[in-house]
Amino acid sequence: MPTKHIAIVATFDTKREEVFFLESLVKARGYQPVLIDVGPLSPAAAGADFSNETIADLGGRRLADLIKSGRRDQIMAAMGKGASRALLDLFKKKRLDGVIGIGGNQGTAMASMAMQSLPLGFPKLLVSTIASGNMRPYIGHKDICVMFSVADLLGGPNPVSRSILKNAAGALMGMVAQGESIPVEPAEKIIALSALGNTEAAAHRIIHQLREKGLQVITFHASGAGGSAMEELIEAGLFSGIIDLTPHELAEEVVGAGAYIPVRPGRLQAAGRTGIPQVVSLGALEYLCFGPRESIPARLRTRKTYFHNPYNANVKLSRKEMATIGQVMAERLNAAKGPTVVLVPLQGWSIYGRLGGPLYDGRGNLALLAGLKSRMNPDIDYKEIDLHINDQLFADACVETLLHLLKEN
Repeated sequence: MPTKHIAIVATFDTKREEVFFLESLVKARGYQPVLIDVGPLSPAAAGADFSNETIADLGGRRLADLIKSGRRDQIMAAMGKGASRALLDLFKKKRLDGVIGIGGNQGTAMASMAMQSLPLGFPKLLVSTIASGNMRPYIGHKDICVMFSVADLLGGPNPVSRSILKNAAGALMGMVAQGESIPVEPAEKIIALSALGNTEAAAHRIIHQLREKGLQVITFHASGAGGSAMEELIEAGLFSGIIDLTPHELAEEVVGAGAYIPVRPGRLQAAGRTGIPQVVSLGALEYLCFGPRESIPARLRTRKTYFHNPYNANVKLSRKEMATIGQVMAERLNAAKGPTVVLVPLQGWSIYGRLGGPLYDGRGNLALLAGLKSRMNPDIDYKEIDLHINDQLFADACVETLLHLLKEN
């Protein structure tokens, strides 16, 4: 069998001993290590397969110029970009089967920038001193496994870091040996579906109905990362169609606030660009999601708020914001190359947004619909249905509409 290659991304100027320890573990299992140095101050003979000078060049900068600038943000951006290009080149040449990164704050940033360039389903693992904090900026919507280093990664392996690094290397090599990539040319039709807890009843019904028709369904939580991952996989060619039941992330992207802002800008565009049939509804477009009460920005704390749980607050959108969301939604759907149908449940778009619910605002809903209809191309099929989004009959309408589009397409 061909040799498997595992890249190790780290700052050799501060983590060299830890890198060589990982290298020995990889070699001991019969894998070929590929060492990538993103440390700007490493010596010329640091022992990397991709030196820091090479990585800087791949990032579009001279290493000497970066060091002279003294700008850590520019250094990290260039080295992260360079490492990304190195990994992608290895991947395209089929000389990369997994990647492990180690680091503190800066090393984590550069290694994660590099890992985010690799496709979903590819083995990636990050050992970080900051793993107990907010990792969203580092992970984005990618499937990067993160392990807390516990002890700082300085001075070479010690009884604590040795255990962590051995476990990390074992986990990554296990993924390489036993893992499976995501197929981009499926043998059977696969449908994408977006959902939140507020639209879960409809999502369950849609999954059941589509499976009865012999279709596979992959559901994505509209959490900012979920919708972004879904759209990357749409562009990769995994899906034959989509029921975008819950485009909630669009609301947070337009308003610029919330815990579920898409990590990849441009929600509600991938299906249109690729031309796959899409059925779009308005799930959870009437509120913003935040964490605990203290996470809500001061400017929004006077708004109507419902706590989904002690750690999840739903904050009502203003009518002006809802009108703008409708307009942006129309503009993005107008660019679709494939068949598109918008289904509007008139009795509410979430559990809390139904008539009598804590976040119901009929005039706000009408404002969004007015914005949507004022900008949407007349050739896009638009249907209003006098049901709630979680009613079984509405879920059935979504399924029937998509099946018709698939048949026609």
